[in-house]
Amino acid sequence: MLHIQKGEEPKFLIDFKRRYPSKTYESKEFQEYRAPLNEVLRNEQKGLCAYCCGRVTKHRSHNEHIEPQHPGKYSSHRSLDYQNIVASCNNQRTCGIKKENDYDAKRFISPLNDLCENNFTYHLDGSIDGDIYTIDLLNLDDYELKNARKAVVRSLQSLSKEDILKIYMNEDGDEYPAFFNVIKWYWHTL
Repeated sequence: MLHIQKGEEPKFLIDFKRRYPSKTYESKEFQEYRAPLNEVLRNEQKGLCAYCCGRVTKHRSHNEHIEPQHPGKYSSHRSLDYQNIVASCNNQRTCGIKKENDYDAKRFISPLNDLCENNFTYHLDGSIDGDIYTIDLLNLDDYELKNARKAVVRSLQSLSKEDILKIYMNEDGDEYPAFFNVIKWYWHTL
């Protein structure tokens, strides 16, 4: 997981909430805004899933509510709160789809938390350690994710710290490389 620095709320979202103050993300009136919102989120996250840091694209992502729209027996009032929405991958076994409506705000490590990256560490075999609740809820130790992280580590092992810095660590670019969280972790271990 990488920290996501939320930008300014998109004007179209502000305007929609002014025009339709009682509407929600699920309302018919908001449907046309879902794709533009997803594009803003993917750009803000530099092309990575908010949770696993795999690559997200227009057709391989969805707008994810950190606090679910229907957690437990009530409906959230945050369905159009820009600070509550991120882009998540569409992996059926992990991340936002796996999380569904499960959520404990006191236990969940949010990618919007400034210190979220400090709650997880990675290993050469691609496994992840850290906050058990969040790892289990999002299934971040999924077999495919482990293999993807392991492949990233293997691709870095023949490079020097300086080469990794030059090739991968450009945080000012439009997109991060997939699993940038693992790249940062590995670089810091050198």
